[in-house]
Amino acid sequence: MTTRRASRVRPRGPSWRERWTAFITGLRVVLRWAWRIGLWLAFVAAVVLVSQRVWLKLQSPVAALEIDGANRFVTEEQVRQELWPALGQGIWTVDITALRERLLNDGWLTEVRITRQWPDRLLVSLQTHQPIAAWNEERLLSAAGVVFAPQRRPVDLRLPQLAGPAGSQWTVWERYTSLKPVLAGVGMELIGVAMSPRGSLSLSLASGAVIQTGQESLEARLQRLLDVYPDTLAGKMDQVERIDLRYSNGFAVAWRDADDKSNNKTTQD
Repeated sequence: MTTRRASRVRPRGPSWRERWTAFITGLRVVLRWAWRIGLWLAFVAAVVLVSQRVWLKLQSPVAALEIDGANRFVTEEQVRQELWPALGQGIWTVDITALRERLLNDGWLTEVRITRQWPDRLLVSLQTHQPIAAWNEERLLSAAGVVFAPQRRPVDLRLPQLAGPAGSQWTVWERYTSLKPVLAGVGMELIGVAMSPRGSLSLSLASGAVIQTGQESLEARLQRLLDVYPDTLAGKMDQVERIDLRYSNGFAVAWRDADDKSNNKTTQD
């Protein structure tokens, strides 16, 4: 018995038309995505270009400084000299912090604020110490009770001369303000107060005389001088070098011209 083999039918491959159609379909998909990507890239490029142009337009150079708070201690001219490097720099790139620190190197300044004002202006606001007295010769005392050491002083600055241990500036100032009107009542002008480390006070007068009050019973000792001042020393203070109140029942006077007047002591019963 003879068995026939089953014939194998080879599958028919796609025709050239089908291949061409598939190629065209794939090409259309690729082109569609390429178009979309191209549009996005063009959009991004346009945004970047416009942003750069806007940034360059906004980035105008600093051309002006507007200064508020300048005074005789920190003049507008001095501030402009310190900030001149900022001129010509971009308004948004100029280093505000560095400019502020540069100004704060001036011992007169307590606060500096610098803000940008588009298109080309910096606004500078200053706050300075307000001096009320000289402290230990080289420093100054501010109205806030702060001791500071400025690099310069106005030549016409006239302040009370105070001195004392560290931390005593406000106590010495209060003594000055309380004693000044008392002495002015009899014609003596108080221009300075010095406190020793032990708390003893010395009062300096405009005449050049110094009143040594000691450490204790200041009011009582000073009152002894005031009681007899009109009859003993009024009109003669330009000849007095020193008045020492550190006595239990009087005070001693040292005269400038020791040849004409010997030192004497005035007592009270």
